[in-house]
Amino acid sequence: MITVLKAPPFATVQDLGRTGHLHAAVPRAGALDPLALIVANLLVGNSRGTAAIEWGLAGGEVRFERDSIIALSGATARATLGGRPLVGHRAERARAGECLSIERIETGAWLYLAVDGGIAVPPVLGSRATYLPARFGGLEGRLLRTGDRLPLGPGAATVSPQNGAPPPLRAGETDEPIALLPGPDREILAGPAWDWLLGTEFRVSRAVSRMGYRLEAPPLPLVLPGDRPSAPACPGTVQLPPGGEPIVLMPDGPTVGGYLRIAVVATTDLGRLAQRTPGERVRFRIIELSEARARLRRQEELLNRLAQSA
Repeated sequence: MITVLKAPPFATVQDLGRTGHLHAAVPRAGALDPLALIVANLLVGNSRGTAAIEWGLAGGEVRFERDSIIALSGATARATLGGRPLVGHRAERARAGECLSIERIETGAWLYLAVDGGIAVPPVLGSRATYLPARFGGLEGRLLRTGDRLPLGPGAATVSPQNGAPPPLRAGETDEPIALLPGPDREILAGPAWDWLLGTEFRVSRAVSRMGYRLEAPPLPLVLPGDRPSAPACPGTVQLPPGGEPIVLMPDGPTVGGYLRIAVVATTDLGRLAQRTPGERVRFRIIELSEARARLRRQEELLNRLAQSA
């Protein structure tokens, strides 16, 4: 078990999400930064999609009730384990009764805590991911609370706490533009409007959630159409409401929507965007599908290298 001694303002159990249910309007859910979740799991000897804790906004404290191998990934945090400083992106041994204390998140938005064996809450529709809007998955479909006890799966006794390596991509630590692919409604943004999307410095608004990130922007030089028929959408879809401030759909986002789908964030960059906090700058650049696929292949190669070294 893990006992939550002091719950952070926002923490849920997440894995890589559920598949095969979009036709029933059930989103994928899962980690906002899948790469960070995978890295943490590989470091402790878990399979990539094992359930972990997605931790956001502020500090908190948990206690391990059995000897465990743990790792933190994603955002960087000031943390201690049993009173000693804990370094992120490295496997560490937690003794039964020791406490992990997160004082604060220093850079990035989402921290992932993986434990060997994973968080063994009951799967729902093939996944342990928490889907907050419908209140299922994870622990009773809700945020973690002080006093919660999370079951753990069988541990990986062969993992050495000295093993570890830098992650292949530290999400959120670079100001490089977020890569986009043209969306189904790209033709609506002809000429100056498309230049506006690619040439504007946006800022992450406070209207962010696991459903979507709204981006603040100067006025769009185009009158947008009003109501449109609903159409399929996926995580990473960049929607453009009539007000002109883009919304990037995240894993809990709707499976259909009526706003313009002007672009889609490349899979390798959606976690980087999710790690931006309110007020941080966001710029976009367009890439070809071939480049998006090449970036995925490179990421996969780096993950395989990490798995072999951990």
